[in-house]
Amino acid sequence: MSKKIIIIGAGIAGLSAGCYARMNGYDAEIYEMHDKPGGLCTAWKRKDYVFDGCIHWLWGSSPAFNFYRAWEELGAVQGRRIIDPEIFYRYNRLDGPPLVLYADIDKLENHMKELFPIDSATIELFCGLIRKMTKFKIPWQKAPELYNVLDIIGMLISILPIYRQFRLTSNVTMGDFAQRFKDPFLKDIFPDMLGEKDYTLMSIISTLALLQMKAGGYPVGGSFEFAKAIEQRYLNLGGKLFYKNAVEKILVENGHAVGILLSGGNKILGDYVISAADLRTTLYTMLDGKYIDPIHEELFTTVKTAPSTVQVSFGVNMDFSQYSSIVGDYYQPGKLAGHEVNWMMLRNYSMDPTTAPEGKTAVIFMGQINNYEYWEKLAADKQAYKEEKNKIADAVGEYIDTLYPGFKAAIEVVDVATPMTYVHYTGNWKGTYMTWVVTPAQAKRFGRIKKTVPGLENFWLSGMWVQSPGGLPSGVISSRHVIQMICKKDGKRFKTTIPVLD
Repeated sequence: MSKKIIIIGAGIAGLSAGCYARMNGYDAEIYEMHDKPGGLCTAWKRKDYVFDGCIHWLWGSSPAFNFYRAWEELGAVQGRRIIDPEIFYRYNRLDGPPLVLYADIDKLENHMKELFPIDSATIELFCGLIRKMTKFKIPWQKAPELYNVLDIIGMLISILPIYRQFRLTSNVTMGDFAQRFKDPFLKDIFPDMLGEKDYTLMSIISTLALLQMKAGGYPVGGSFEFAKAIEQRYLNLGGKLFYKNAVEKILVENGHAVGILLSGGNKILGDYVISAADLRTTLYTMLDGKYIDPIHEELFTTVKTAPSTVQVSFGVNMDFSQYSSIVGDYYQPGKLAGHEVNWMMLRNYSMDPTTAPEGKTAVIFMGQINNYEYWEKLAADKQAYKEEKNKIADAVGEYIDTLYPGFKAAIEVVDVATPMTYVHYTGNWKGTYMTWVVTPAQAKRFGRIKKTVPGLENFWLSGMWVQSPGGLPSGVISSRHVIQMICKKDGKRFKTTIPVLD
């Protein structure tokens, strides 16, 4: 008789855990509080428009990068059209031409040297690091918790050819590297290229390396269709999925996780429990704070999370197709509706025909508009919360109209998502779309976040909270590793399959 694994949450991590559980012969049941798959990997429809809330570029979107194998195992990329952007981000400024992060590294290097000749040496170093990183294949396949001596030796050998570059990019923050530049604009904009100065230099280097390899593209259909494909893979493997079933507690007997208690009062029993839900909710609510690892507690008290954002989405009767080969346009910080905005980005979806009627476009604005605490307090007054969202939407529409005249008059649909929106639909702590910002100084301590808790057997954690810095690959990797550990516990050989399209 097969053992049963109960999985909390049908985000990408939960669905991945379910898929790998079924590939290895376990019965699997996923319980999800929402009525849709995907968690943070989602999109929503407003009239004739679809507004995407997640994927800007997909890590490992082609066989050029070895993580493509995981997306194949999950049935996410088969038959899916991928668009490779020519431009990653464009940083617009008031007093000069924009800085364009081209996907082609030769083009990027020439462009940066032309704009900032005083920084040619640092630009050469930056682009050289990107080229070198295209040769590195990240060892994601096996759980580090299961490494033996040969695995460690193999990993060291794989890093050896780029050891110097790997060490530099892993031990220097975006903010630190920015100090190498002499041009004031480069020095100012570089730390915020990914919205957080304490991310390691590796963050931007590895991303641009993916784009150079054409392995960081956008999947047509967007985030929700991508999640639905993994959901379908799970169901095809024989997994069971229960929506609108929020988990209140994890049931424990004699130091073993034995099941879950649903909000409706039903008890579901199983051999193993995996929580792919929000880490804080899991530890402090579902487990009543009784099983806290010091590392987890330290993360919550000492490490900052990625900043929460406000997303204002517009459906407009305008054709933006001439601007479509770009991940996003950044604009200089400013003031909107009385708020200081640290960074703001525009992204149009004219490259994806599934997001708007022909000749029309879904346009999304993202920005750091105040902090989570502000939105949490404001949401207590529903009317004030609604009025503030409307005020911000108007201000953003006015601002975009200065960039694209006629924009405001062409608006047909408006939607505003705040950090509280993400909390409501996904339970993600502080409404953040990523997780921990682990600096190089903290990486030695938090480089490997525990997937278990002390004093509790047959229970595992998966998802981006235990695989910093977060994102879709983190959900997949952590869940794959958890199922490997369960297989090891049961004396089974972990295996995967790739579905074949009919």
